[in-house]
Amino acid sequence: MDFINQIEELKQKNKDLQMKSVIINEIPYDVIGFESLVDFSATWEMVETLVRHEEEKSSESIGLHFPNTSWKKIDFNKQIKTLYEGKVIIWNRAEEVSLIIDPVSQPLYRSIEVPVNESIIYGAKDAFTENSQQNIGLLRSKYQSKDIEVITTQHGKRNRRFSFLILKGTTEEHMVEMIKKRIEDYSNEIKQVKDIHVAFGFSKFSLITRVNSTELPENAMEYIEQGKIVFFMDGYPFALVLFNTVFDVFKQPSDSNYLSAFVYSLYLLRIVGIMIAVLLPGLYVALITINPEMLKVQLALSITESRQFVPYPAFIEIIIMLLLIELITEAAVRLPLSISNTIGVVGGIILGQAIVEASLVSGVLIIIIAATTIANGIVVNFENGITLRLMKYIIVVFSALFGILGHVIGLLVLCSYIARISSFGVPYVRWKKEGVQSENQ
Repeated sequence: MDFINQIEELKQKNKDLQMKSVIINEIPYDVIGFESLVDFSATWEMVETLVRHEEEKSSESIGLHFPNTSWKKIDFNKQIKTLYEGKVIIWNRAEEVSLIIDPVSQPLYRSIEVPVNESIIYGAKDAFTENSQQNIGLLRSKYQSKDIEVITTQHGKRNRRFSFLILKGTTEEHMVEMIKKRIEDYSNEIKQVKDIHVAFGFSKFSLITRVNSTELPENAMEYIEQGKIVFFMDGYPFALVLFNTVFDVFKQPSDSNYLSAFVYSLYLLRIVGIMIAVLLPGLYVALITINPEMLKVQLALSITESRQFVPYPAFIEIIIMLLLIELITEAAVRLPLSISNTIGVVGGIILGQAIVEASLVSGVLIIIIAATTIANGIVVNFENGITLRLMKYIIVVFSALFGILGHVIGLLVLCSYIARISSFGVPYVRWKKEGVQSENQ
């Protein structure tokens, strides 16, 4: 079956595949591409411009020729693959050779906008998009040097592209190659970030995310300069960063825009917020259930008075409230913005007041839950916030079983778990600020 017949057969299954015939210098050509990926009107103008240039360049030239390109006999499957990548094939019927060109693409991606998920007060207001080439361009505009290099690979039936950025003298290039090989050797389709964790050999049930993310080009550039590995996955509007460390929970690159005194005050505030988010609910359960003697008499009496009509123990009380807050948080995230604000008001004020007046929980617990929820939002990155939300349940369970001793045991269990985590030999708790040490170092 010749090439044109195969294309005609493919058109029967893909109605957006277009083939336009043209005769140039008495030689028939076919211009083939997907109209869903290619702007044919603009591309056709580009082809005509190149043709006129060729005709003016040499009156003796026969046929269609493009500078810096070559006509080749290419396997049909490879040509089809280029069509799905958004390229255009110009087919020479007489010589049965093809020329593949980069056309004017359809505007399939949104333009560069302000960040949505990461609030920035003092810094650049641009954010990454779903187009990895556009994202790489953003980083090149911020680091205009030959030291920045890009290597790419493609994976799976989706032909999804992964682009890795390397800063010479800082990035461990052999580590980038190792990570690139892990992606290429992964047998399943990589659809989500969770699949990247599995491809790298990390447990998908881990409490700690090993791959950080940011939608801010300035932050991504700072991560590269720190020796971390930054890469993009087509269709994902974030830069993915290896390796995530404990400092990334309370420290972000854009903090360097502030004066040192302000920066260290922010670090201290975030650390206090992390401690409140993880330890405060468990401390409430331990002191109310097992160790009330550790409270001052006035405080103990005040808490007892607020709980005198609550019909169940402190552990059940706090679990109900924590789950209720989780439901409100998820509802606020999933619902449209016009409704999510209403959900926050209803859940935070009306429902909170009603549940206290009905004596289902104590007023003190409402304060504890409010402080925990606010403190949980002070950490850097949404993934780290989810980690803290899960960790506090472990502390609450240990505190309900063993009181203050269980509270300390739960904290030690979490600390030992965090201390043993590493990614490709790079420990999660790492004190070195710059450069990434490989497994052999």
